[in-house]
Amino acid sequence: MTAMQNMLKDPDANLVLALADDLLMLGHVQGDWTGLGPILEEDIASSSMSQDDLSHALVLYEHLGTRFELDPDVIAFEREPEDYRCCDLVTMPDEFNWATAFARRWMVAHWAVQMLDQLARGDEQDLVDRCRRLRAEQGVHLSYLDDWMQRLGSGTDEGRDRVQTALDLLGATAGMLLEVPDRDCAGAVDACCNRDELFTQWTTAMNAVLAASGFSLTCTLPADEAVGGRRGHHAPHFIEQHAEMTEVRCADPGASW
Repeated sequence: MTAMQNMLKDPDANLVLALADDLLMLGHVQGDWTGLGPILEEDIASSSMSQDDLSHALVLYEHLGTRFELDPDVIAFEREPEDYRCCDLVTMPDEFNWATAFARRWMVAHWAVQMLDQLARGDEQDLVDRCRRLRAEQGVHLSYLDDWMQRLGSGTDEGRDRVQTALDLLGATAGMLLEVPDRDCAGAVDACCNRDELFTQWTTAMNAVLAASGFSLTCTLPADEAVGGRRGHHAPHFIEQHAEMTEVRCADPGASW
């Protein structure tokens, strides 16, 4: 079995991959908003957060690379599409609707801080140290996004309607953030950091902000057997995004810069 196969069959590694792949793909798709934000402040902030997400993904890939003797760039860019553990939420097209892009980033930011807190309570000191550092930086993102949610809630009727529509749209699939990664992992469900507790913490934190902002969100925890992006069953748009993201790397695998 190759080093890559060993990593993909490891339940704990799949939890790290799920978060890293979420951040990699979110940074990739949200990067399309560079220069297109509705106001200069948000344009700059969105670009900065996208860059942070990409760098945070790299920090987690570096941990896995050390553990499994793999190049972090190989982990990021040389897996087959079905070996990525990102959820469908981070890859679905936002059709350049800023409310949809904003609501998605806000949901994922709440999820990321929950997962980083969970992973930082583990036994691997290298992973703990990395997650604590990333948690502080993702916390800055979350504070900014929470403030924006409340600003939008106290804004115009059009703005409130657009954000609520986005929350309703994304709520239908947002729960798949808690999909069990990799159905082929022995004991994967047992290794999933107490999904019920994580889901409750995630939704409670979001609902507190939404209640103060005048919005609402409905999402459900998927069943253990639910199959989606975390188990390699990605929507067609992910395949297109993956091809675009890995185009340069695939043109000259292993090239050094």
